[in-house]
Amino acid sequence: MARDAAVAARRGVTRSEPLDQAVAFRFLRGLGKNNDRTWFHANREDWDGHIRHGFEDLITMLLLDAAAVDPRLRGVDPKACLFRLANDTRFRKDKSPYKPWLSAWLGPRGKSGAFSGYYVHLAPGKTHVSAGIYVPEKEPLHALRSVFLENGTAAREFDKLMRSKALAPYQPLTTDSLRVTPRGFPKEHPRRELIRARNYLVARDVRDAELKERGIFAVLREFIRATSPFVQWIDAHGFGARPEREEEEFDESSW
Repeated sequence: MARDAAVAARRGVTRSEPLDQAVAFRFLRGLGKNNDRTWFHANREDWDGHIRHGFEDLITMLLLDAAAVDPRLRGVDPKACLFRLANDTRFRKDKSPYKPWLSAWLGPRGKSGAFSGYYVHLAPGKTHVSAGIYVPEKEPLHALRSVFLENGTAAREFDKLMRSKALAPYQPLTTDSLRVTPRGFPKEHPRRELIRARNYLVARDVRDAELKERGIFAVLREFIRATSPFVQWIDAHGFGARPEREEEEFDESSW
């Protein structure tokens, strides 16, 4: 155990920082430049020896901490939140076998299902975080649009959240709005852009230097705590009583 602790210390791993940024980013940079199975297998000691488990431990810590502010995350399996490093190349033009990033979706069923949650994307020079709902199913999307159509108390609660100081670093809201108003909704409305929305997401980019200075866990913990009221508003007004059926896992490669 003492030997393991010494190895962990040399790698920059601590109880509060289970993933060594330097080791992980060095590996991901190499993978980005040499995205093939030969390079991966020649350099997989870092992956199997630290990065894979370190990232899982990081997500475990985030889930345990986040459950205090978002009870939906209690009991969520950390492994269910992790996206695979390997690409599914069957239906892609890009046949690169691996993703040169680490990613996870923290939601009530992990990465399965189009539920509101928190997206973490770690990559050298390209780290970013997002929160909200991405490509929701027809029913919750209609429910959210209806809230903005009614323009009542719930919509004003949304406005208050969007004006909050905590959410400011993650603005503006990303909606990927339709060019036309969806069927069944008026073409003219003061919240037309929110009614036309296809997604409801807040996000921000994170510099490598910030991760190094503050620590990956601290940055991601702050992100989840700042955005959790927004995420839970989406959940409450989009889903209400959550459906029992399992949903398909979404593809995060375009994020």
